[in-house]
Amino acid sequence: MRLAASDSLEIDSVSDDYTYAGIDTCALDGLCGTACPVGIDTGKFIKRLRAEEVKSNKSAEWVVENFGVVEKLVGVGVSLGHTAEKIIGVNGVKSISVIAEKVTGSRLPKWNKSIPHSPKKLSVLRDLRDEKEFIYFPSCISRQLGTPQLPITNYQSLAETFITIATRANINIHIPANAAGHCCGMPFSSKGYKSAYQAALHKTLMQMWDWSEHGKYPIVIDTTSCTHTLKTCGDDLTPEDKEIWNQLTILDGVEFLHDHVLPKLELHPVDEEVILHPNCSARKLNLDAKMFAIAKQCAKNAVVPFALGCCAFAGDRGLTHPELTASATEKETAEILKREYDGYYSSNITCEIGMKEATGKDYVSIVYLVEKASRP
Repeated sequence: MRLAASDSLEIDSVSDDYTYAGIDTCALDGLCGTACPVGIDTGKFIKRLRAEEVKSNKSAEWVVENFGVVEKLVGVGVSLGHTAEKIIGVNGVKSISVIAEKVTGSRLPKWNKSIPHSPKKLSVLRDLRDEKEFIYFPSCISRQLGTPQLPITNYQSLAETFITIATRANINIHIPANAAGHCCGMPFSSKGYKSAYQAALHKTLMQMWDWSEHGKYPIVIDTTSCTHTLKTCGDDLTPEDKEIWNQLTILDGVEFLHDHVLPKLELHPVDEEVILHPNCSARKLNLDAKMFAIAKQCAKNAVVPFALGCCAFAGDRGLTHPELTASATEKETAEILKREYDGYYSSNITCEIGMKEATGKDYVSIVYLVEKASRP
């Protein structure tokens, strides 16, 4: 049925419905493109529509330019969240989150513990031997939410765990002292701030060019969605930036562990059955098989859900639209909860938060499974 111009209420209703169902709740994960016989990625179209709705990029560009300051403020917020937990308890914080949801329409994030990212702290995490082999760039999300807060296990931060494993394998990785303040730009891209996204890419690629000594050393990234962004951003770069980008070797943490670390580790597989959530970015980069191979080498048994899908947390989409994650994970969650597993693993902090929201299980990076299996 074609709506006439006089049917303004009906037109407004259809428009509102489409804004919610078609734009606001699109996770932009790109899995539609892998399922489509001709590879159509609707997420790219929705991203373009979001960009058309953006009236100004100035505020986003300011955030990119001052990302180090913004990052520190986020770290303060995370710290305040933990302070609140200590003062009023976890239930009190949950109550505040419920109130915030009623007032603002979105929940407060489930925070992990942030890792201090001052040059002094990062210098402690760096392997200071003279000969480098890899540059390790902890993503902004891992710098801010990089230490899982679980009731039983006391985990090190993701960065410290990477360093620990690499040291056991006698591999020298180096964290640049000025890693903080840099971002792959994905949060800006997904919200339609194209110029801010390109500015963030430029800023980070220039630093990677310097850190890697003009492409001499591969760069390892611990968050798979960030890796995917940096590996597939070629069409969004200026010719000058693309020339630099083509000379960089960017590795995801999963392929770094599988290809470089595990062959040099003495493994003692843990007597555990674990389940994996190879996230969308891992699947688009064809890293799901490597993640499974890592788990098989480190645990008695590893499983990937038959109903594996996208968690649809999508950075912050699971916070602003929790019903999206609940719907997207319904089948996978039902399969996972049929039995208990000893460990739940992925390779993306926000996806791990999303899967924890959906299942109630404590998802962490597969890096922690490798650390357990490589203990002397």
